[in-house]
This record gives sequence, C-alpha cells and structure tokens, in this order.
Amino acid sequence: MANSSFQFDGINEHIEFFDSIGRDIDKVDDQALKAGGEEIAKRQRSLVNRSKKNQAHIENNITVTKAKESDEGKFVNVGPNQKVAWRAKFLEYGTSKMPAYPFIDKGAEQGENDAISAMEQVYMRALSQ
Repeated sequence: MANSSFQFDGINEHIEFFDSIGRDIDKVDDQALKAGGEEIAKRQRSLVNRSKKNQAHIENNITVTKAKESDEGKFVNVGPNQKVAWRAKFLEYGTSKMPAYPFIDKGAEQGENDAISAMEQVYMRALSQ
C-alpha cells in the first residue's frame, strides 16, 4: 500500500481567515433576521386596530426579539409582547362573541417579500465590504 503526504504552506492563515468569516456570518445572520422581523412587525402594526382606551396598545407593543437558535436553525419571534399578548389572542383568533381580526399571521404572510428583501440587503451589504 502506498502512502502519500502533502504539505500546505500558509494553511493556518487560511484556517484563521475562514474561522473569522464564520464569526462574521453569525453576526450578519442576526442582523438579517432582525431586519426581516422588523418588516413583518411593520405589517402587523398596520393591520391591528388601535382602541381609544387609555391602555397599552397592541400596535405599540409588537416587537422583534434578538435572534435565537434551535435545532431547526436561527429565528426571531415577531408579535405582541407579554404586556398585550393576552388581548392580542382575542383579536387574532376571535371569541365565542367576537369574530377574528387576524393581524399576526396575516402580517407575516403579507410582509414576507419585504422581509426577504430586507434580509437580502443586509447580506449584500456584508458581502460588499
């Protein structure tokens, strides 16, 4: 059996370079997800009705979380925060006495293309640097 060996000069520099790209891509992923999430949040805010009551309004409490990671990949949560989530579910799904006025899922569907465009812009900016 023949043995072969190879020697690469400068391989450590290449390894360090690719490691640094990996770290930078993680940061860009987070920024892109946040930008996409903000587009969805804008759409959700535009779809939810604002009451005249003196209380925390759902429109003002739609947030985008920091990027998180699960077994399925990175993601952000977009929607009403805990302060108003209990009321938002009544609008989204309706009740026995009130029809649904969906704004969370509808906003995500309608804002999908804008979110993708915003994410693409973040990646293109990062690639051009």
